[in-house]
Amino acid sequence: MADQKPGGEQGDPLFFNKIAAAAIAALLLVFGLPQLASALFGGGHHGGDHEELHLAYCCVELETSAHGGEDEKPAFDLGASLAAADPAAGKRRSAICASCHSFAQGGPNGTGPNLWNIVGRDVAGVSGFGYTSALEAAGGQWTYERLDAYLKNSQEYIPGTAMVQRFPQDDRRVQILAYLSTLSDNPVPFPAPAVVEAEEVSEDAHGLLEEAAETGADAANDVVEAVEGAIDGE
Repeated sequence: MADQKPGGEQGDPLFFNKIAAAAIAALLLVFGLPQLASALFGGGHHGGDHEELHLAYCCVELETSAHGGEDEKPAFDLGASLAAADPAAGKRRSAICASCHSFAQGGPNGTGPNLWNIVGRDVAGVSGFGYTSALEAAGGQWTYERLDAYLKNSQEYIPGTAMVQRFPQDDRRVQILAYLSTLSDNPVPFPAPAVVEAEEVSEDAHGLLEEAAETGADAANDVVEAVEGAIDGE
């Protein structure tokens, strides 16, 4: 009987080692991809309601979150905050302003001008009041955005203005703005809440997942070739 040509299961002493290595590589590829996707997109046990993005890949469903960690402070949204603010709370907070301003329609000026109809009024627009040159030079109208910046830090927003006041807390400042909006027979509508471009974020996330899937597919083909080579004795 002719001698069997070396190779294959009987001719290669490392045959089973190659098979085991190829199998382990395949398992790491399949089960490691979800963890990679989670690390890339911030997935995990963050809690709370959020939209999840899914991409099916090789019998394993990859999941990723569309938002960051729970400790990340959301950006201040003036429109949404005003819509949720309590004008009555703002009226109480504005008591500190009463030492310089009056709020009633036709009320007198004090150290500061009367604030009736302040939202939408021209900056330095009360006739007869002695404004500083800094405020007169500001120009434009008092929008919610400009009033918000002015109340947050008046001297920083308009250096040289006579008013020296700071309301750094967003919620308290917005309550005052909500109250000021009521000082009019025809209140100016609040700015619209900021809209998150969820669809655009979703497309970007899916694009990255597809790239990861293509990379994984190439790696899987390499594993298959390695297994076939091991079986053929190469």
